Amino acid sequence: MNYILDLDGTLMDSIEDLGNAINYALSEQGFSVYSKEEIKTFVGHGALKFVLQSLGNRQDKWEEIYKLFLEYYDKHCTEYVKPYPGVLEFLEKNSGKCAVLTNKHISQTLKILKKFNLEKHFTCILGSDNAPEKKPSPGGIFKIIEDSKWNPSETLMVGDDVPDIGAARAAGIKVAVILSGFGNAKDLLELKPDYAFKDFEEFSTKFPIL
Repeated sequence: MNYILDLDGTLMDSIEDLGNAINYALSEQGFSVYSKEEIKTFVGHGALKFVLQSLGNRQDKWEEIYKLFLEYYDKHCTEYVKPYPGVLEFLEKNSGKCAVLTNKHISQTLKILKKFNLEKHFTCILGSDNAPEKKPSPGGIFKIIEDSKWNPSETLMVGDDVPDIGAARAAGIKVAVILSGFGNAKDLLELKPDYAFKDFEEFSTKFPIL
């Protein structure tokens, strides 16, 4: 089996750095800040959507806040981020059979992977600005499968949010969801993914299911 893996909430617990960055940007412009649990609900659709969701109906200063967020996060995206339990072992075991597809900027994605010397395990690493389109478009999945010379029927999307399921469905491949990530577990289960796991560690020990 080959694996296309989401980053935030799937491979990496990045909520501390994301939260610090958006709260810094908001506070600099006089806006109220958010808790980690609130910030989780903004993640998954790329940096711009992340910022816009944090603003709610108060969109007038989105450009300033977006700029501040990116500047801060670019400098601090590796400060507190860490792989979830089971990730390092899974990647070692499946090295060369994995790719990353995230809606995060590719520069930030590579910084995070390089911090843990993980980029060597992936045949392809696509972010929001080097994939054909962001998830839930299937474009990134199609590119990974083509570039890696994988069989779609032997390729699994693994993610933690609605865009991951949407991309997999549109590409015609199976999808496994991690329920402890940033997505709402109830919403994910209602979409009837092919597989659902409590956390990445459970996925890594129980998959492939034969």
